[in-house]
Amino acid sequence: MKQFPKFILFFLTASCFSLSPVFADSDQILVEKVLKQLESSGAIDKAVEKSLEKIKLKEIAAQKAEEEKRHLAEIKKLANLKPVDPNKDFIFGDPAAVISIIEFSDFECPYCKSFFETPKKVVNDMPKQVNLVWRNFPLEFHDPVATLEAVGAICASKQGGNDVFWKFAGSIFKNTKGNGKGVGEKEGADAFIQLASKEGLNVTEFKTCISSDEPKKIVKADVENGKKAGINGTPGVILINHKTGKFDVLAGAVPAEVIKEAIKKLL
Repeated sequence: MKQFPKFILFFLTASCFSLSPVFADSDQILVEKVLKQLESSGAIDKAVEKSLEKIKLKEIAAQKAEEEKRHLAEIKKLANLKPVDPNKDFIFGDPAAVISIIEFSDFECPYCKSFFETPKKVVNDMPKQVNLVWRNFPLEFHDPVATLEAVGAICASKQGGNDVFWKFAGSIFKNTKGNGKGVGEKEGADAFIQLASKEGLNVTEFKTCISSDEPKKIVKADVENGKKAGINGTPGVILINHKTGKFDVLAGAVPAEVIKEAIKKLL
């Protein structure tokens, strides 16, 4: 039989069986010593911090990628937005302004109520650069009142044009209790018609108009176009530069300064 050198036999023995207590103890002592040195030097803490930092950076990168994906999807949908038409749209400010703040709004939405004067202030502060365009977007859970008010504002414009529309819209927001409760003590058209009378509108003409199909079709068309453009809540705010075609979408009822900063970027 072939004889193996003693050091090979020792290696095989050490490999096939557990280490002797002497080697196990010495290894444990060595490991503990190294760990203490690493702890005292702060190397372990640094390694942990570095690992956590890498995880955090990966999470941030994934979040940014998801945001970019959503933004691109929004831009794609915005191509469906119908162009601003001074002959059809209700515009506050200079119709020829390079930037339009297009607001999809609901007269019964509390956020829209608080936001109503904000974009108007931006237009007044930047009159040569910006205008405000109204689009109707009554939410289903605020109906039938929200749609009635949208129709009523259109009917008010039939009697006095663009300026009367904005005046009556402001009066609706001022008087409504919101969330589908309307302007009177009870839901329905009576209190709304009283408001029209108070605002100096011809009540007979107003009644005839709100019962007709034309203003209802306008409201319905606004809602359908808003959905195609990606609007799913109110106020839905879209900025557009008419010269470059660039868009921006704002997150609801933002402060005037946020709108101004977004406008400056589009300019």
